[in-house]
Amino acid sequence: MTRSTVLIVSADQTRTLHIDPRMLTRFKPVLWGLAFVSGGLAVALTVLGQRYLADTSARGAEIDQLREQVANLRTLTSTEINAKLAALKKSEQMIVDLQAYLRARGVDVKPVSIEPAPGQPNPAAGGPAVRASRPLPFTGSFARDTENLLEAVQSIPLGLPHEGPLSSGFGGRSNPFTGRGSEHHGGLDFKGTMGEPVQVTAQGTVSFAGWRGGYGRVVEVGHAHGYTTLYGHLSRIDVRAGQTLSAGDTVGRLGSSGRSTGPHLHYEVLTQGNRVDPEQFLALNTPLSAR
Repeated sequence: MTRSTVLIVSADQTRTLHIDPRMLTRFKPVLWGLAFVSGGLAVALTVLGQRYLADTSARGAEIDQLREQVANLRTLTSTEINAKLAALKKSEQMIVDLQAYLRARGVDVKPVSIEPAPGQPNPAAGGPAVRASRPLPFTGSFARDTENLLEAVQSIPLGLPHEGPLSSGFGGRSNPFTGRGSEHHGGLDFKGTMGEPVQVTAQGTVSFAGWRGGYGRVVEVGHAHGYTTLYGHLSRIDVRAGQTLSAGDTVGRLGSSGRSTGPHLHYEVLTQGNRVDPEQFLALNTPLSAR
C-alpha cells in the first residue's frame, strides 16, 4: 500500500507525518459538501444583498415622495392662509360698506305712529280694501343664496320710503272714511305734504307705473329674491316701467290720488307675491315680536 508522506518543519524540530490515501478518499464527499454549501451561501448572500439594495432604493423613493408631499402641503397651507386673510380683508371692507349703506337707508329710525284709535276717522289713510289673509312672517334671511351680503341687502327693501309719521299700520283697521266697520290694510300709510318725494327702498326695476284703481297713481318695483315694493296715492310719477333704480331714488311725489282721505303714501312690501308687514323692514333693531 502506498502511503503519502508529509514533512512538517517547525522552528525547533522537523517531523514526518505519514497519511493513508484512503483517509483522503473518505474526506472527499465532506469537502465537496462544504464547497456546495459555501456556493449556496454565496448565492443566497448575493440575492439578499440585491433585495436589500432594491428595498433601500424603494424606501428612498418613498421617502423622497413623502418629502415632496410635505413640501406641497406646506405650500398649500401657505396659499390657503393667504386666501383666508384676503377673504377676511374683503369681508371687513364689505362690513364697512354695509354699515354705510344701512346708515344711508335709515334703518335705525322707526317712524312715530299717529294712527287714531279704533272707531275714529283717519285724515291720512286709504288704499283698496283687500281680503284679509294671514301675513307671511319675515324670515330675516337677508343674504339668502348669495355670496355677496352687501349686494343682497341692497336688493331687500330696507328703511323708509318717506320720513313722515305712520298714520295707518298693516293688518285689520276701521274704515278710514267713517271710522266704523273693519277692513284689512295691506301696507303702511305715511302722512305727509302734497308733493314731497317718495323714495324706493331697494335697488330694482320698475314693473308698473300708472293708475291702478284704489291705489290711484302707483309705482311698483321688482327686486331680487322675490321682493316687490309698491308706492300708492302719488300725485306725480317720476319713473317709467322698465327703468332701473337704486335705493333712495325718487319714484314720485306724495299725494292723495285714488281711494284716499288725505295726502299720504301707501307703501307695501310683497315677497313671492304675498303681502308682508313693511314695518319689519324699517328698523333692524326692533324685535319681530314687538312689531
